[in-house]
Amino acid sequence: MTSETPPALPPEALQPMPPLPLQRPIRVDEIKLRGSHVAVRAEAAELAGIAAMLDLPSVESLEARYVLSRSGTRVKLEGEMKATLHQICAVTLDAFPVTLTVPLKLDFAPADQPNPRRKSADDDGGAIDVEVRLNEEDPPEPIVDGMIDLGAVTLEFLALGLDPYPRKPGAVFAEPAPEQPPESPFAALARLKRPE
Repeated sequence: MTSETPPALPPEALQPMPPLPLQRPIRVDEIKLRGSHVAVRAEAAELAGIAAMLDLPSVESLEARYVLSRSGTRVKLEGEMKATLHQICAVTLDAFPVTLTVPLKLDFAPADQPNPRRKSADDDGGAIDVEVRLNEEDPPEPIVDGMIDLGAVTLEFLALGLDPYPRKPGAVFAEPAPEQPPESPFAALARLKRPE
């Protein structure tokens, strides 16, 4: 039996991901218990990077306003993201202006924190191992090294808010007329046949 070594990854696969064009890290311990109001506004150079990242003709403005409140090690974020940009129409291939307003609501918890609602085998002699989530549609987003990047949150919801098949107002997809089937060579021969 021979052992094969796995193929080596190409060098480009080992390179780190480029940094996001919009970064606004905030330390969790700076968030007030009653709530901190934070605004995120992209600058001109960041707008160009965002447009390139999302393959958009342009992004004219991107602004988000958040209220962050802390409860123990968890953070709740609520707010709204607004953007003006141009997308390419899927029908006409023309760039057209788009205005987005996206409400946001997220929960964050430390990435290394175990789920407090999970019962482990050690708790009750190994009888059950059940994870219970009450009133949680999604698991919380991770807090990494005590930080939350509000820029990354804003970019994620901008990308989710984009129409994957944008259509310029008034653009109508007209189905092309059905093509006539090519004439059979035998039909051409039949026309050449002379009556006797």
